[in-house]
Amino acid sequence: MTKFLSTKIVTPLLAGTFILSLAGSPGAQAQEAFAGTWTISKADTAPWASAPPKPDDELKLLMGKTVSFLKTRIDGPRPVRCAKLKYEIKDYTPDMLFQGTLSADPAKQAAALGFKGETIKTLETGCGNELDYHMVDANTVLFGLNDRVYTLARKMP
Repeated sequence: MTKFLSTKIVTPLLAGTFILSLAGSPGAQAQEAFAGTWTISKADTAPWASAPPKPDDELKLLMGKTVSFLKTRIDGPRPVRCAKLKYEIKDYTPDMLFQGTLSADPAKQAAALGFKGETIKTLETGCGNELDYHMVDANTVLFGLNDRVYTLARKMP
């Protein structure tokens, strides 16, 4: 009976558990390209801003701070922190970046921000702060907040 349990029941059960652990939840998989620790390294006036925003408490709160994309939450300063999220990666076209705020010539404005190609990998979080994160390359992500475009630089080990 013991041999039967180990070969007929336990082995397939363990294999199934292993496969499910590799699959993970869709949300956990969605954020993998963005997973890890990042530093808010730069803030520029957003292309849609009518005038450069003045330095304020939000800018001071964010600059140089760490943001971590984890499986179940985003850790970081208040405006980017999120505990109840639903990660989803989508391919955006330039006109969709920053919630559609690139208006004059979205492709040209996107290129000026460093994006290459016709589609941009974007992490939608489903958080109440409504921030989306747009990947320039494997080590650079941009997000827009209050007439600024912030740059996240991946922290290297």
